[in-house]
Amino acid sequence: MKNTPEHDARFQDAKLIGQVAWDGATATSERVLLRASVVNRRFVERNQYVCIKDESGPRTGFLARVVNGPFFHRSGAPTVAGMTASNSMECFLLADLEIQGELVRGRARDTNSRPAPNSPVFALSPEEVAGLHGFAGDMLVGNLSGQDDLLVSLQSKNKGVLPRNLGIFGTVGSGKSNTSQVIIEEAARAGWAVIVVDVESEYTEMDQPSDDAALAERLEQFGLTPAGVNDFHVFCPASCTSDRQDAESFTLRLADFDASVIAELLQVSVAERNALFECIETLLQKSRPKVTTSETEGLQPLLDASPQAKLPFTLKTLRERTNERAPRTSEAIDFTGLAAKLTWLTHSEAFDQVNMPSLDPVRMLAPGRVSVIDVSVANDVVKNMVTADLLRKAFALKMTRPDTPPTLLIIEEAHSFISRERAQTMQATLHMLRNVTRRGRKRWLSMAFVSQQPGHLPPEIFELCNTRIVHTLRSTHNLDALMATTGDVGRDLWNRLPLLGPGQAVLSSPQLHRSVIMSMRPAMSRRRFSQ
Repeated sequence: MKNTPEHDARFQDAKLIGQVAWDGATATSERVLLRASVVNRRFVERNQYVCIKDESGPRTGFLARVVNGPFFHRSGAPTVAGMTASNSMECFLLADLEIQGELVRGRARDTNSRPAPNSPVFALSPEEVAGLHGFAGDMLVGNLSGQDDLLVSLQSKNKGVLPRNLGIFGTVGSGKSNTSQVIIEEAARAGWAVIVVDVESEYTEMDQPSDDAALAERLEQFGLTPAGVNDFHVFCPASCTSDRQDAESFTLRLADFDASVIAELLQVSVAERNALFECIETLLQKSRPKVTTSETEGLQPLLDASPQAKLPFTLKTLRERTNERAPRTSEAIDFTGLAAKLTWLTHSEAFDQVNMPSLDPVRMLAPGRVSVIDVSVANDVVKNMVTADLLRKAFALKMTRPDTPPTLLIIEEAHSFISRERAQTMQATLHMLRNVTRRGRKRWLSMAFVSQQPGHLPPEIFELCNTRIVHTLRSTHNLDALMATTGDVGRDLWNRLPLLGPGQAVLSSPQLHRSVIMSMRPAMSRRRFSQ
């Protein structure tokens, strides 16, 4: 392949910093040695990117990254007593370059070759590196690790990024919560509606600017200042409290859930499941005025959040039906056991509360609006049913009202909602999740799964997350789960993952031409328990 005029023009104004040295005994396929003048030291710092032009080889050029060095060397003619004359010394730098790929039409792709010795090495501007990696976008999330001037942004209007779902993973203290907060801020600024299931009440003060002076100084590097989210609302389930005095309560309506999902989230036995299905089907038959003729028509009742909404059954009427059938309990159908679980739901006071609205996605899905659902004091069953309720209703609204804005649902501690260990007994919930994520993509409905225990997530979750931000993970169990499902991250990046500092993360996304290590920017808004 000969060099084209277009390719040559790319190097015309670039800064020549050195040449590729001859290989030594320890040469590898992935690295070459750079020899450069000492005056070019500032272009040979670790993590900087360079371009290598290979005129004699089959490739027009290579993208490379400085991974080791610079190392300072000198050579010259020896004089008396083994000393070297200063006027005959040659001082130079050596550095290891890691080949990122060959350059084809402005992109770096995998290569089976290496640049030849004496190939010239050119410095790249931050803009050129950003273009080669695909960093350009309208959602500013951070900078390339080691290069403060090389900003990394995601593209809010690219259907291959957020709509293909997001995974945020990392151990405690790795910066995972800050990353979630940055994504919330940037998505809202880009006109997305954002809804967060907040399990720790961390995000309930995001309408206030950050009051951390150290973070404010770091924000200045990105041209940002502390600022709260403008259109901000907090909700909490009935019977649960929130530290926000203006938090709005909502009730969960049992009729809004698919019977199979109710059974899974309540962890009923097979006999109790049979009883549940029998009772719900009887109540549905009694209340159903007509047979729905389309999926859209069947979803409409979910979207009436008013206390006056006509429901086929409530927790109260379901309990009454179960108690009526209790004498018919048998080994195959257990009304008595089901009645006990429904009594527990009644005592939670989170379901079918009179004169209280239900979860209302119509209110939440407004451009730039951030809605936080505070479930910090709810038990696990209520938390999971809130998550399932949100997924189903947001999807129903997207199906019936395609004019709604792009929507991002953030599920904190996703491994508590759906786990690898319980995957076989939660097939209905997984099916709902697949349906929402895959069909929702076409309608700009996106999900972000946040977890400190990715090893406990079922493999299906990783298949749904095409963009991943992975902070420090030291557990082999968690690392193996990600390594097995993230094909575009090289072994060298995985090896560095346990050593990353707070806020650093491996970013893998269809938007990028290859995965990178980046430093997330600080959040502009306030987060509770951040210190």
